[in-house]
Amino acid sequence: MRCYYSSFTKKPTKTQSNFNQWITTGIKISCKRKRELLCRHSNNPNLKTYYKKYCKLLSKVILSAKKLHYNRIILNSNNKMSTTWKIINYENRKPNHIKNSISLKTDNKEITNQNTVANIFNNYFLSIAESLNSGNNKQTNTKEPNPISYLINSFHQHFS
Repeated sequence: MRCYYSSFTKKPTKTQSNFNQWITTGIKISCKRKRELLCRHSNNPNLKTYYKKYCKLLSKVILSAKKLHYNRIILNSNNKMSTTWKIINYENRKPNHIKNSISLKTDNKEITNQNTVANIFNNYFLSIAESLNSGNNKQTNTKEPNPISYLINSFHQHFS
């Protein structure tokens, strides 16, 4: 089972929540009806033309519902331009870029420059790694064993 789970790892997926406030119950019912009408295997031309007309009408209804909803949001907002661009980016599926600035307090100074903060962290962790390595070598005063030698000593038989 361990080999199975290591070969087929779980891939986290995000469930898309379609929480669009412009979707009314009428639109939901119409979309359900459209799926029922789906006539791929039917050769009836009247049914196909009816399905195409139904799809066009449904798309017009959806567009008008979106327009009404977004116009209501824009009219109620204080900054109409910003709200408009948020709606445009949402419709184009562009992610919201929120800048999280990190500040670090060292020597009673607050540092906000991201490059400086990164360099401070790098220097800190590198110094810890060097001190740990130097501490281990001083205590043992021997050459570190090779991991291959552990395997050779532990397993005397050859693997197929």
